[in-house]
Amino acid sequence: MNYQEAINYLNSFTDYEKTTDYVYKDMTLDRVKSLLKKLDNPHKKFRSVQIAGTKGKGSTCAFIFSVLKEAGYKVGLYTSPHLIDFKERIKISYEDDMAEFRERLIDQNEVSELVEEIKPHADEIKGLTFFEVYTVLAFLFFVRQRIELAVLETGMGGRLDATNVVDSLVCAFSNISMDHIAMLGDTVEKIAMEKTGIIKDNSLVVSVAQHPQAWRVIEAVCKEKNVRYYRVGKDFIYDVIGQNLDGSIFDFKGNTDSYQNLHIGLVGPFQILNAALALSVIQLLRQHEIVISSLAVKKGMENAHWPGRMHIVHRNPFLVFDGAQNPASAHALRAAVNMLFIPKKAILIFGVSKDKDVRGMIPHIARSQNLIILTKSNNPRAMDVDTLEQKMFQFKRIIKKTKTIQEALNLAIENTSNKDDLILVAGSLYLIGEAYIALKDLRIPKY
Repeated sequence: MNYQEAINYLNSFTDYEKTTDYVYKDMTLDRVKSLLKKLDNPHKKFRSVQIAGTKGKGSTCAFIFSVLKEAGYKVGLYTSPHLIDFKERIKISYEDDMAEFRERLIDQNEVSELVEEIKPHADEIKGLTFFEVYTVLAFLFFVRQRIELAVLETGMGGRLDATNVVDSLVCAFSNISMDHIAMLGDTVEKIAMEKTGIIKDNSLVVSVAQHPQAWRVIEAVCKEKNVRYYRVGKDFIYDVIGQNLDGSIFDFKGNTDSYQNLHIGLVGPFQILNAALALSVIQLLRQHEIVISSLAVKKGMENAHWPGRMHIVHRNPFLVFDGAQNPASAHALRAAVNMLFIPKKAILIFGVSKDKDVRGMIPHIARSQNLIILTKSNNPRAMDVDTLEQKMFQFKRIIKKTKTIQEALNLAIENTSNKDDLILVAGSLYLIGEAYIALKDLRIPKY
């Protein structure tokens, strides 16, 4: 099987990232467990940590992976969705010939070989989805590469997520807020119930500060499973030293180790919280005899990268990509922009999926924009611009509509005139992925 044949086979499965036309309660772990069993249960052959939440979980995973890599562990990273190429979802660390610790994505040949191995078994199971098959592929790849530890980002929920077949050493929770309401529930409590489904009887649990409804759920589930839980801000303390357009510096005090003047290159105050959650996970792994040096922590924090989240892709004028896609992330984005930028003109390029709370996002994300450019990604889930415009009728600003992100970026550039102007692309990670592709054809003037 060649790579294109493998891609065609994977794409033959239902992909819930491209549709909202399904019933969440009908989802189950039975299919993915059945496929894993046919492949000799690869998910039981490595240790893992799981991160769930509404926003910040991907960045947290990236920090954890980077630190473990710098510590010399053979580690795998599984995240979703991807920005440009779905191979981005599966990454491993390795030691090169110069004894340097590197990272790489799964390659085309590896995808082809694994799909060929999985196909005979997958064909026997009715109803498998793209995400389920690809999750199994990731686990099988991790075993083939002999990883010691996997860092797993859960998908939409947690309880019924395909990654939730593992027995995690540590379960961590980034911010839990309102998103995927039609699927997960219309209250923070209901959403938290789905997220906390990843908590295992013998795991350790750590969470950032949460909405009171989410905290009650986390505490109740931990008590039910007799699991010890920790809080970032109480059991693990961090202090912000400084922030600018090159990242942040902060101190961290854990239950075993403390670190001063840690630098992260990911921009925005919310990334400090994600980094603190990651360091809390690193501290808890010590209870499983996974010990990491201060130097590895420092290098791992500094070298962590996670595109598409408050990513400054150009300066003079500023062009910033951020996948904010719900009210909470839009609020965090606005706070970061207000802290770090003083633009002469602010231009927002905005496009979201059909199931997103546009009216909850826009008061935050468009509050100080001089121009709003509406567009959509090529994903079938994308909301059309006319519907998007109707949901924004109460905003007395200049709104223009475009058909593609390329057209939107060109229009935004035409409306800049100063080195301090800011173009912000936000609303959907699918849109952000297409924006990265469009960059190669974008002519940005310098003022």
